[in-house]
Amino acid sequence: MNDHASSTEADRSQQILGASPEEQAALIMEAGQLHLGRAIQALDLNDLSAATRSYIRVSAAIQEATLRLDLEGGGELAHNLAKLYDWWKQEIMAASRTKDTHRLAAVAQSMGEIRQTWVQLHEMKVGTTGASTPPPGKPVT
Repeated sequence: MNDHASSTEADRSQQILGASPEEQAALIMEAGQLHLGRAIQALDLNDLSAATRSYIRVSAAIQEATLRLDLEGGGELAHNLAKLYDWWKQEIMAASRTKDTHRLAAVAQSMGEIRQTWVQLHEMKVGTTGASTPPPGKPVT
């Protein structure tokens, strides 16, 4: 890893640590989208090694999102998100076998929708408490 990438990851870690739970969830989705985009690019270039690294990273993001779910207190919503995250993992595994970038793009779009929902939830909370926290980075498409 070069110095710029290391610095960027350190900056991202600080951003995550200072974020609300909703912002953290949005950042996880953003990271997933980023790595799915990289996997698609790698497949387009027939770089299977780079695609595999991206699959690993996006799987880690999904795992992190899953671990953050409160399945006991989160009710039906948390359980539905767990099912969605499981579907994402299955789609990514299937797409990796078949090199299907359309499936990866569909997961990335779904992640973007969930990311936007977390951003909106954070904005609603900030609006009701009067606090001001900058939102996560721009959406990744």
